[in-house]
Amino acid sequence: MTTIPTVRAQLRSDAFRAADGPPAWLTAQVRPAGSFGRGDVRRLQRLLDALSASASVVVLDLAAARLRSPRVAAVIDDAPRRLEATGGCLLCLNADPESAARLSRCCHAVVMPPG
Repeated sequence: MTTIPTVRAQLRSDAFRAADGPPAWLTAQVRPAGSFGRGDVRRLQRLLDALSASASVVVLDLAAARLRSPRVAAVIDDAPRRLEATGGCLLCLNADPESAARLSRCCHAVVMPPG
């Protein structure tokens, strides 16, 4: 029996495969603004789930956002697992020092230092 995640991965894989050339990539850039705490986890999770289902690369620009909760960092780290299944990734940019510290335990998200 095929599981839902396996079906989704196959659909995404097929979507990126062009009929007559190299794979097509979709990059999504997200620029959240404001202070994100545990009350915002579900909204952020839904957004990253939707993007992970169709994008190849998700760029999360955190220049205008502050991550106040470890749960927010966990959601950010969970999304790349789905992207990695098809060769994609989630890239976090411009995190302030406090947000970068929360993201430092991420195993899947790529966190770039400022600058």
